[in-house]
Amino acid sequence: MITSNVRGLLSFNKSRSSQNIMIEAQSAGNQRQKTSLVGTSETTRVAPYSKPFCEWLAGLIDGDGSFQVSKKGYTSLEITMELADLPCLRYIQDKLGGNIKMRSGSKSYRYRMHNKQGMINLINTVNGYIRHTSRLQQLHQVCQQLEISVIYPTKLDKESNWFAGFFDADGTITLSMKNNYPQLSIRVANKLLQDVQYYKDVLGGNVYYDSSHNGCYQWSIQSREDILNMLNYFKTHVSRSHKSHRLFLIKDYFVLVDLKAFKENSIHHKAWSDFLSKWNKVKI
Repeated sequence: MITSNVRGLLSFNKSRSSQNIMIEAQSAGNQRQKTSLVGTSETTRVAPYSKPFCEWLAGLIDGDGSFQVSKKGYTSLEITMELADLPCLRYIQDKLGGNIKMRSGSKSYRYRMHNKQGMINLINTVNGYIRHTSRLQQLHQVCQQLEISVIYPTKLDKESNWFAGFFDADGTITLSMKNNYPQLSIRVANKLLQDVQYYKDVLGGNVYYDSSHNGCYQWSIQSREDILNMLNYFKTHVSRSHKSHRLFLIKDYFVLVDLKAFKENSIHHKAWSDFLSKWNKVKI
């Protein structure tokens, strides 16, 4: 039975007190070195959490977050996500504290951290991993207020969990029909080219300008090889948003496409219809 075969193929398992701006560089012996605009000093990161979590959180904040400083000088962080991503925000809350509220008039939840000690802990967690153009500017303002030195991010590589976090914020997985043939795409979108160029530079694919929705740049992969490579990335770099449910279905997709189950006259078409029902339950 095709149903049994498809089920059998479901194997995809799931850290200063200076206001000087510091520029991070890599020093010998894998120590982190920061070069100040007014001098040089070696410091040690004060992050109480694992590097993968710090990278992932920074990616999520780069996409869906906002650092703020009030007129009275109080600092805060907000992360806004869809209703389906409440577990993702709960995960952050369990680690860092803060509060979560549903936004009035919007189908979304907002995570907020605003107490000073909590913000210091948070900044020490993502400082050195924030790289989005707007978010880095916001980080400077918050760090100046808290008297923490800004650490500039280093070059990304395929082992960075930043990609997973930014995907959880600004990524999507779509399935469409093109010339009567199914086309699977994984995309990440943002307003500025440099904020999606990281994906192309490290993970391949293409970047193009999408004039719809007030315009944005999109990184996209569509080939089987690129998509399976991205799927392998997610095996060890966890996506924590509801989008991960579609990731779990990608291998099924390729099995069914190889069987041409998408064709209405295929003996396997019922399995394709069942697959589409599962796919469409995940709203992205």
